Amino acid sequence: MKETKENIEHDLEYYQSGIKQLYMKNYQKYFFILLAVMLVTSTGLVLSESIVRWLLVVLFFIEAGLAFYLLRFLRADAFETYFQQIKAQLPTEFHKIEAIEIQEDDQAYYFLNGQESFVKLKKKNARNFPSKIRQYTLLVGFTDELEFDEKMLEQPLHFFYYDITQIKHSDNYKKEMLKNTNFIMKRNKRRIKSAITMFIVLAIIGILVYFSGTP
Repeated sequence: MKETKENIEHDLEYYQSGIKQLYMKNYQKYFFILLAVMLVTSTGLVLSESIVRWLLVVLFFIEAGLAFYLLRFLRADAFETYFQQIKAQLPTEFHKIEAIEIQEDDQAYYFLNGQESFVKLKKKNARNFPSKIRQYTLLVGFTDELEFDEKMLEQPLHFFYYDITQIKHSDNYKKEMLKNTNFIMKRNKRRIKSAITMFIVLAIIGILVYFSGTP
């Protein structure tokens, strides 16, 4: 156990720069999306009148607050704090990660932990790092799945250790591996909930912008 912990700490330290790039890329993605939303809101401010303008002003300040909230994660000390948490957390989770099933297709990696959880990482959002632990590879990445999670911002990256000789390739992974699992129903419910939340937010913004442009 001590040797494994030392090897994991070595991996994290050795690949810290690459991990930081993924960390920054994840937050930059959310930040640029928020800037685009703020641009739409500011356009509505220019075109709107009376009470609609005040509503857009409130919305804009909320968005600005979210932008400042995201900026705190882009600071060097924020990454260092997060990195130290991962160094302490990952060794204790190694054996759980080791038991997770991994498959891939041409676009993504799929991590299946029994019927409890499912993580999809697109290959463009993930990096494989050769590990000091024999036969293992450390995969680090972030997901683009539409799911609102309270841990999404606090813990943006997923870390997996896997034996490269055990990885399976399947173009029909979802059909073959997920069609009979119980958690897929829960996952679909989370996605529907997230989609409804996103729809409501976008609908409110769209209605405000529409009425602000109405004479």
